[in-house]
Amino acid sequence: MADTTKKPAKGQTTGAGPGPAFDPEEFRDELDGVLENRQIGNTIWFENDRIRVWDVSLHPGERLPFHCHDEDYFWTATDGGRILQRYDDGTSRIVDVEVGETNFLTYSGDERTIHDLENIGDTFVRTVTVVLK
Repeated sequence: MADTTKKPAKGQTTGAGPGPAFDPEEFRDELDGVLENRQIGNTIWFENDRIRVWDVSLHPGERLPFHCHDEDYFWTATDGGRILQRYDDGTSRIVDVEVGETNFLTYSGDERTIHDLENIGDTFVRTVTVVLK
């Protein structure tokens, strides 16, 4: 299994706090091929040789499978709500995102983040995520 080498810095996302522990073995089928999974959203809205723009939309109870980030990217929330992010090491965090909240993450060398996203709130959540190639 490939491990997360970079997690969001403490305080990097407003409204984020620790979440419940879980057993990564419950997601073994997703984690075994996660280094090849760069599907970080539901739909690619735009792509060229410099950027890829993803729609990340989750209705209450919906989940985006484990995926790998290793390219610089930013996201902006267009519809706020409560998200659970699980990491491949069995830790998680709960994030309350507000409309307009934006976060920028950078990667270098072999750094990567492996996580999933689950809408654990009672409202539709959407972010627009832009990957810099």
